[in-house]
Amino acid sequence: GKFVVVAGDAAHAMPPFLGQGANQALQDSYTLAYKIHDYNCNVKTDTGADVRTSLKEYEQLRWLPTTSITIKAALLGYLEVGPSLLSKFRDVFFYVMGKAGVAKKVFLSSANPKM
Repeated sequence: GKFVVVAGDAAHAMPPFLGQGANQALQDSYTLAYKIHDYNCNVKTDTGADVRTSLKEYEQLRWLPTTSITIKAALLGYLEVGPSLLSKFRDVFFYVMGKAGVAKKVFLSSANPKM
């Protein structure tokens, strides 16, 4: 049979709030390559390799982590841009963390390259 594999944002559009789109695409690619390699090894040793089974295993391996990070990104996005009580909490939290110097230490220190 003929098969098509969809990976990365084509398979699961990732909300941008955790910056995970490219990471998930890389994990999809790595997992798919692993399953293809496994399939090819099984074909060479004649152990009953089946493309359909290999692709289903790929899907099962990626479903939970991808769904989990997508939900987390969507929730964070709602917290960041949603008009709600949570946005008030967010504003106060970041204001206090900024005044306490935590935001600078956590965010800006990692943004500056260390040479």
